[in-house]
Amino acid sequence: MIKGSYNDRLLDGQKKVRLDRGWRPNLIVAGCNRLLAALLKNEAGVGGILFLAVGEGLKEWDSTLAQPQPADSRLIKEILRRPIASEEILFLDSAGLPAAAPTGRLQISIQLTRDNFPANGFQPVREFGLFGGNATPEPDSGLMINHVIHPRIDITAGLTLRRTLRLDFAQGYAAKEEILGFGAGLPARSIDGVGDVYGRALAAAGVNVLADFPAMDPLAPLAGIPGVKLREFRAKARMVMAIRASLTLFTSLFHLSISELLRAKPEMLANMADSFTVTSDMAANLQEELMVLQVALDDEQLKKITLGSLLDLR
Repeated sequence: MIKGSYNDRLLDGQKKVRLDRGWRPNLIVAGCNRLLAALLKNEAGVGGILFLAVGEGLKEWDSTLAQPQPADSRLIKEILRRPIASEEILFLDSAGLPAAAPTGRLQISIQLTRDNFPANGFQPVREFGLFGGNATPEPDSGLMINHVIHPRIDITAGLTLRRTLRLDFAQGYAAKEEILGFGAGLPARSIDGVGDVYGRALAAAGVNVLADFPAMDPLAPLAGIPGVKLREFRAKARMVMAIRASLTLFTSLFHLSISELLRAKPEMLANMADSFTVTSDMAANLQEELMVLQVALDDEQLKKITLGSLLDLR
């Protein structure tokens, strides 16, 4: 299966984000399979991703949004066909960063302004699709690759629409950060509720870091620690090490403590990340993935542990 996703950002003249709907899935249609088959056969006159087509769609969609279908081969009401240059298409590695060699992921980044559209005044847009194969500047030509129907965006003078699309042919491949053992090197006393007394008892039993907890027998008594407490500590350690999160796109946030990260507003984190591909939704997802740390770890540890140090504590 090929997975498609896209992100739309609407910026004003000062590059302030006026609209960011986060990353959303989009439908890969049947024409994509036909295009791939033609490319593999070296069919004459067939190209890859050639155009982004933008459509006005239908006014009725403003009250009830329509759903694209796998058999769709054109937009409902195409109003713009924008050529895509080869430099606007990038290979991405497993962490979502540009790669020099071919990979199983593609990213297409395009900017549109009011000047790209033929009509005067504001221009409502509600749908778009990528086209390739034998596509030309003529509307509805070529093979449709994906189809997106989205809530209306009004493009007026002074606004820029930054549209980023991703096609993922590498489903099931995990980034190297997305492995068990995340935070395994944290000290045992970082678990909420352990403290000095239980910490000394755990150390005497050879439990010094979170990675030592799973090897314990949760039913075996440990001097100085009630059985129910021991099972609680073990469960919290396993919760922390079961976190799956890719941090590569957030390297500029590595200096933040976990406490600071979890308290910050997602839009502030997205701005701090200073990356075209990081959105407030992505920052919010990171916070949700790491919220387990709020539950499992001591408050003082949350203030000391930085985001970047988590990778060093596996």
